[in-house]
Formats: sequence, C-alpha cells, structure tokens
Amino acid sequence: MASSSNVTRTGVESAGDIDLQAIDIITPSGQSFSLLGGYIGELNLFEDMYRSGLYGNLLIIDANNLSQNLNLTGDELISIKMVTPTMDDTLIYKVFKCYAITHRQAFTDTGKQSYIIHFASPEIFLDSLVPLYKTFSGKPDDIVKDIFENHLATSRVGDNNFTPLVIVGDASNQIKFTSPGWRPSKCINWIASKTLSAGYNAPNYVFYESNKAFYFGNVEQMIDIAKSSNMYYQDYYYVANNLDGTAASASDVSYQKDIDFEYKKVEDMHVVETYNSLKSTQNGYLANRLFTFDLVSKTHDVFDYDHVENYSAYHHMEDIQGQSLPPFNTNALDSGGALRAPGQFNQVYLKHKTLYTDFTNNASDIIEKILPPRTATMAELTNFKIEITVPGRTDIEVGALVNFHYPDISPRDTTDTSKAKDDQLYSGIYLITAVRHKIVLTKHMMILELVKDSYRIPTNE
Repeated sequence: MASSSNVTRTGVESAGDIDLQAIDIITPSGQSFSLLGGYIGELNLFEDMYRSGLYGNLLIIDANNLSQNLNLTGDELISIKMVTPTMDDTLIYKVFKCYAITHRQAFTDTGKQSYIIHFASPEIFLDSLVPLYKTFSGKPDDIVKDIFENHLATSRVGDNNFTPLVIVGDASNQIKFTSPGWRPSKCINWIASKTLSAGYNAPNYVFYESNKAFYFGNVEQMIDIAKSSNMYYQDYYYVANNLDGTAASASDVSYQKDIDFEYKKVEDMHVVETYNSLKSTQNGYLANRLFTFDLVSKTHDVFDYDHVENYSAYHHMEDIQGQSLPPFNTNALDSGGALRAPGQFNQVYLKHKTLYTDFTNNASDIIEKILPPRTATMAELTNFKIEITVPGRTDIEVGALVNFHYPDISPRDTTDTSKAKDDQLYSGIYLITAVRHKIVLTKHMMILELVKDSYRIPTNE
C-alpha cells in the first residue's frame, strides 16, 4: 500500500505533471507503434478495490489512418509507461490487453478520425480461460497464493515480470472446498468471503489489483497498519471560497502557495453517499440474521448478529475509543434512536459436516463467525462516500488512507483569512477505494473515491 513521497519543485513545473515515457500499441503479429506522436486525446486508467483487475480506455485522434494501416481490430496490446517527475521509483508500467474499439467518428473536413480503445489487465483474460475443477484445502492465504501463482499470474510482454501478489493479514481459519469450474478470481473472492484474520475481528478480506500489485488483504488490518505507522498517502484540503490561501503563520503550511501544497488542494468534491438509516436497516449493517441448515442431520441453527453491540470491537479509521453507534431499539420510534432487527436481513447457508471427514476447522463449520460480521463491516464501508478531484501522482494505490480537510463553514467576512477549523463530519481519515487516472496531454488528474467508517470525535477547540 502506497505512502506519500515528497514532491519537490525540481522537474515539476506544476502539480499534475506527468512523464509519459511510452504508450505503444502492439499488434498480434508483434508490430509495435508509439502513440506519443500526437495520437492521444485522453487516457483513463481505473483501479478499484472491489475489482480483480485494472481497466482503462484511450481516446485516439488519428490523422494517419492507423486503424487501417495497423489493421486495428481490438485484439491488440497496449503498453503504458508513465511516472510523476522526481518520483522514478513509483513508475506505472504495465501491458494491457485490448478488448474493443468503440465510438469511431470521422471528421472529413480535417482528414482525421477518432475512436476509443478499451483495455484491461491480461490476467482478466487469462482468468476467463482457466476454469478450475479442483479441491483446495489449507489456510485461505496459502490457497490464494497457490491459485494466483499457478492459474492467474501471467508475464507482461517486454520484461517477462509478473505483477506480484501482496497478502495483508494472516488468516486464522482453514478452508477446504472443491471448485465446480469457477474462474480463479471467483475462487479467490469466494475465499475472501470465508476468511478470518488472526488478531483482527472484521472478516472483511478483499482481492483487487492496484497499479503496482495484486492484493489479498483484510481491510481492517490495512487501516490499522496505516494508522499505527502514520502512513497516510496525502493530506488533502478543500479550500473554502472565503479563504485567500495565505498562510496564517510561518508554521501553518496548510494554505501556502507552492507546488507541494498544490498537490494537496482538492479541485472538486462530490458527496456520493452519506449515512442512510433506512438502507442500514435493510442491508444488514445494523443487524442481520443467519440461518444454517445441515442437509445430513436435517437440523438448522439461527444466529443473530448485532453490529451496534459489536461496533467498538473493530479498528476504525478514526480514534473512537469510548465512542459507539447511537442507541437503537426494536419497538419504538420515539426513543431517540433508529430501529434495528436482525430478522430485517436474513441469510441462508447450507452446511454438510460429513462432506470432508478428514478436515476440521473448515470455514463452513464456523460460518456464523464470518458471514454476519462480514455483511455488516463491508456495508459499513459504503455508508459515507465522497469523490474528490486532485492533481495526479504515480505513487498512489487503492487501499491507502488519506487525511481529508473540509473547512468548518461558519459565518465570517471576506477579510478573515485565518485558517478554518475542520468540519467534524466530513473531515478526517478516508480509505481510497477507487482511482481514475485521467491524462490529457502532459497533465495528470485523479478522481478519488473515498470512504470512511467513522466520524471524528467533536472537540471544543
């Protein structure tokens, strides 16, 4: 997971500068052609914490009829190599597989045409070609490593290196299952939903690819590692219109006008989602119920999970020691809290205890410790979501934490240039769950999807 690197003025004229070292199209016959000579209108690269690969698209402005000369059909490779100046160790370099060419448009008055080439990580294509009919057993992280290395990893054209797999979190349980022809990524994501972490209570494992590596990790542990090591990718500031950007004192670096701070400024902000109490009662966040059925003994069990009671048992992004969810009850609307009932959200899991007689401590035998809290903690990561637009850098990765400062909008006059206090609801630590890299000419912008699972504790300062 990325942590911020210092960006200096040397080699950077303005925040968002990008060094496009190579963007080549490689035909099935092996012919390579550079697109840096004025062919690129816009490049977009998407990474998402809930997707098992990278996707992107490339707007081509074609004045030389490349599509015909290179016989472009959408089955080519795209090699991308780019880096933020002064940050050579954060190079984004990967070869992608094209899968479609769309939005073709001819401009007969200028002799040009435009079209969009869509591409994705080569592992996504390999994934669709290798269904697994195999029994796996052992610790979840060991199984994931086995599946990834033997059935999913593929070399990148040009340097024969594999995108590495990074595992965050030591699993504490065991799994034995037989894949009925599932794709490798589906097997890994299924395993993620059945994994407990040693030392952490939230069973919220995810599998995804960033621009640097694949990750199989426990989100709670990722958050805790970053917080305990003070590894925040960046401080971002959404500057209010009534602040002139001048530092209030020599020690106040928040609003100094320099390139380093230009990287910290939020150019645009959009609130995607805020806490929705109705949704939270319906998606199993506040409480949920699990029914397990044993097909052999023809018995069933019922497990009720209450996230309100268990909220403080998990590591959160903010220091919420002594803080908990507001009081809830099941039978009154005038009690000062919202309603919750486990039976509002039901799940069913079929057990078969004699399926693997040679294997104990299987995830299915302790599913009540996994599925109910996973439902709640994964839903918690969707409760509060914003998008911000910031200058781009190649050292970023999804899964990192940022510290977002949103000003406390209090009445003031236009002459007040003092540093604004942070709004206690919107400011604080956020998890980066998605990144859109948008590159036009030599300018790199990022649209970051940020989520938070807790509010800052209000202070009287």
